[in-house]
Amino acid sequence: LPHRQLNLYFLLRYAMPIAGFLMYSYLYTVFESEPEFLQLLSVMKSAIGSVSTFFYEKFLSPYCHSGWPLIGLIASLDIVMGLVALLDVWVVRAVREKEVDGEYTVDASLRFLVAVVGLTKYFFAELDYMPALVLSTTNVYNVDDIPTKDQTNDAQSNGSDRPRMNSLDIDFNDEEESNGSGTTTLHNRKTTERLPAISAGMQYASFLSCIDFGAQIGDWISVPIIASLGITRENHWDNLDRFIVVCSVFRMVRVVFLWLICPPIQLRKIGM
Repeated sequence: LPHRQLNLYFLLRYAMPIAGFLMYSYLYTVFESEPEFLQLLSVMKSAIGSVSTFFYEKFLSPYCHSGWPLIGLIASLDIVMGLVALLDVWVVRAVREKEVDGEYTVDASLRFLVAVVGLTKYFFAELDYMPALVLSTTNVYNVDDIPTKDQTNDAQSNGSDRPRMNSLDIDFNDEEESNGSGTTTLHNRKTTERLPAISAGMQYASFLSCIDFGAQIGDWISVPIIASLGITRENHWDNLDRFIVVCSVFRMVRVVFLWLICPPIQLRKIGM
């Protein structure tokens, strides 16, 4: 994938408002008298994160590691994450039912609900992040492996149609074309001469920094939305459920940015 397109995709994908940080503050207010429960929940989230990573590696990665299967997985996770985020609305309304004069009554049923929703969200959040890591690592090229112009000309003169490339490049950047004799050859759409000589570490760092900066933009976008809804601790987090719904819609809207990283549709030309 062209690095500019991938960086732009990461920037746009993560530049969406999320209700996560506001929910952390809300739950801290509710369970302020039970900090040990929040600490236990944090430990359980670390464990469920390992389970999520194992699940992705075992059941998703073998089938959705590149090309259109990976695009389909990302689109599915965008939709699922938007729906799973709506579970916070359930939590907020369950807490309101137990609120009396600004005081929260915490019982076993509320703890169970918060724990189940929190672990479910964290499980899918880890799954949602894994494709970004796959795209980041598989699109880092080694400068030493880029053939020079002379090497490319020599390869073509020796009967080779294309320089050496990895499997992901084939999945995303190649197109099939019939050569008129009934056989199909692959032609790279971009020349390797266009690849800038940037170290692998800097390439990977640029991807991660776009993800982080996109998340910061999402936080900045959240501020005016929260202010317009009038969500504060003083008014007992009124309209928090509406903000959660807005963020869920934005999560699902991320699907539209997939056109930036979609592989080309392979068309087979039949020679006459």
